[in-house]
Amino acid sequence: MPISLPADLVEHYLLGHQGDRRQLQDSPVLGDVWLAFASLPGESQQLLVTPYREQAANTVAVEIDELIASEREKSKTHHNEPIEVAFLQGFVAARLHFEEMLRVVVPLTTWWKKALASPEVAKLDVTNRQILTARVARTIRQMTQPVATFAFHKDDLSLLAFDRFVVLAGVILWAARLERNLRPGEDVRQLVIADADGIADAIAELIHAITRPLKFSREDVKLPLIYQVSLNRHVSTALKRSVPAVKADAARNLFKVDCSSISWAVIDSGIQGNHIAFRGDGKSRVKASFDFSNYQRIVNLDNRRIFAPSADSKRKAARLRELLRGRNLKNPPDGETAERMLYQLSNDLASRRPLHWEFVQPFVEIKINTAPVNDHGTHVAGIIGACGEGDSDASATDGICPDIGIYDFRVLSRDRRNTEFNVIAALQFIRHMNERSDYILIHGANLSLSIPHNVRNYACGRTPVCVECERLVDTGVVVVAAAGNFGYQSFTTRDGSYDSYAAFSITDPGNADGVITVGSTHRSAPHTYGVSFFSSRGPTGDGRSKPDIVAPGERIRAPFRTGWGDLDGTSMAAPHVSGAAAMLLARYTELIGRPRRIKQILCDSATDLGRERSFQGAGMLDVLRAFQKL
Repeated sequence: MPISLPADLVEHYLLGHQGDRRQLQDSPVLGDVWLAFASLPGESQQLLVTPYREQAANTVAVEIDELIASEREKSKTHHNEPIEVAFLQGFVAARLHFEEMLRVVVPLTTWWKKALASPEVAKLDVTNRQILTARVARTIRQMTQPVATFAFHKDDLSLLAFDRFVVLAGVILWAARLERNLRPGEDVRQLVIADADGIADAIAELIHAITRPLKFSREDVKLPLIYQVSLNRHVSTALKRSVPAVKADAARNLFKVDCSSISWAVIDSGIQGNHIAFRGDGKSRVKASFDFSNYQRIVNLDNRRIFAPSADSKRKAARLRELLRGRNLKNPPDGETAERMLYQLSNDLASRRPLHWEFVQPFVEIKINTAPVNDHGTHVAGIIGACGEGDSDASATDGICPDIGIYDFRVLSRDRRNTEFNVIAALQFIRHMNERSDYILIHGANLSLSIPHNVRNYACGRTPVCVECERLVDTGVVVVAAAGNFGYQSFTTRDGSYDSYAAFSITDPGNADGVITVGSTHRSAPHTYGVSFFSSRGPTGDGRSKPDIVAPGERIRAPFRTGWGDLDGTSMAAPHVSGAAAMLLARYTELIGRPRRIKQILCDSATDLGRERSFQGAGMLDVLRAFQKL
C-alpha cells in the first residue's frame, strides 16, 4: 500500500536543508500541494488553479477536463471516480491524483515552458537509464539525509531547482506505487536512498508523458494556460451580554437606528432560519438560504457528458440522486428539468459562455428552516441580528441590529467539501445578486472563518479568497472577517515543546487589506483583561497592521439551533463589527457603497485598550463614539 512521506523530507526537497534554506520555491506547484500528496500519495486532492494572466478560467477548466478524460481513457485508471473540474471567475477547482496533476496541469504552466527551453533540462537524458539513475541518486544523496545530520557539501551549490522538482515528483510516484508497509522503526528515507533505480523508472515514465505534445479541444488554444497550482484549502470556523460593552444599545436608542432596510450575508455553516430570534413582522428576517457546500459538483464540467441527451438514463438518474441527496431545496426542479439545466449549465461553460447563475440558483437555494450542520452560523447571525423579545429562554438577548435582514450562505458541511472554492463561489454569488438588482441588495458580509496562510505559497493577502474579498469590497460591500484563533500556540524546538503567544498569526481572509479584520477581547472588562489569549496577532506576513479592531469574543450569548448558548472565539467578535457597520449604513445612507469609509470610521472611533497595536489594532469597537464622530 502507499506509504506516507514525512513533511520535513518534502520541505527538504523543496527548500533545501536548514543550513542553506531558500524561502521561495521555483515551481508553479506550491508547497501545500506537495505536502498533501506526499502525506497520502495514492489519494486525489482538491486543487485550486490560477490561470495565466491572459487566459480565461473557463478555457483553462475545459482543457483540464478534456485532457484528464483522455488520460483516464488511455490509462484505464480511476474510471469509477467522477472528473471534478469546475471554475469561477479567475479560478479553477479540480480534484486530481498526483500523476494527473503532473501529466496534465504542469505542462500547461509558464514554468514548464521555460524549463523545457533551459539547457539544464536538455541534459536530462531519460533514454540512458544509467545516467538518469546516477543523477537521481546524486540528488537523493544530497536531499534525503535527515535534517539533523545533514552535512553541507560543495555539490549542493549546483543542485538545480528542476532536479528538486523531478526527484520529489518521482519519490511521491514511487511511494504511491509501493506495495508494502513500513516495519516498526524503519525510516522511509532509507527506502528512498536504497531504491534510486525504482525512482528513476518513475521519473523516466513521467518525463516521457509530460514532454509529449498535448492535444487540445480547440486549435486556437495557446500555451501557457496556468500560472500557479495551490491546495483548495479546507475552511474551518474561527471559534454574555456583549452588546452594552460596545455601546450598540446606547447608539441604537439615542440615534433611533432602524436597520430593517439593511441586509447582511453570513458566510458560515448555516442559520436556523425559523428560530424565534430571527422573527420580524410575523416572518423570518432570514430572507434566503443558499448551500454552496456542493457547488463544485453542480458546475462540474463532467455533467455535460453525464446529462447529454443521448447519455445513459440510469447514469443520469444516479448522478442526480447523488447531487440532490439531503438537499432541502426551496424550488426543486423535476427530474427531467434538473437534468436539462445541469447539462445546459455545464455545456455553456464548456462552450466558453459566461457562468449563468440563474441555472445554479435552483440547486443551491434551500428552505430557511433547513437544519445547519452545527450551531456556529446561527450563533454568528444572532450576534448581528437576534431579537430576544418574546423568546421563552430567560437568557435571550438582542443582537446588535435586532431588525436587520439576513442572507444565509452555507459553505461548511459534514463532509470534506469545506473548501476555499466554496467560499469564493458564495462571494461571487453575492456580487451577482447585487449586480442584477437596481440597488445594493446585500450591504455587507461576515466571514467568521479561518484558513491558515502558508507563507511558502501566495504572498500574504493575495490568496484566492483574499483576492475575492477585495473584489467584493470594490463593488461597495462591507466585508468583515475574523482574525483567527491562533494567538496562542504550542511550538516544538530542539530543546522540546513550549507554549507561547504567536505574532504573524492572522488567518485568511483576515489578511485581505480591504476587509475589517476583527480580534477578540473580554466581553465586559476589556480594559482589565485586554486581548483574548487565543486571538490571532499581527502584523500580517508582509508587514501590514492587523487586526484592524477588536470586539467581545469570550462567552458570548446568542442563539443556537435550538435555544441559546455561549461560544468563544474571534468568530464571535467579527459579527459585533458587522452589526456596527450595518447600524452606520442604516443611519447614514450616504455611506452605502463606501466600505472603506465605514472601516475608517470604526477604526478611528475605537477605544484604545493600551495594548500593542499588533494585538488590539485600533482598539475596542465603540459604536456610540462612531456615531458621534459623524
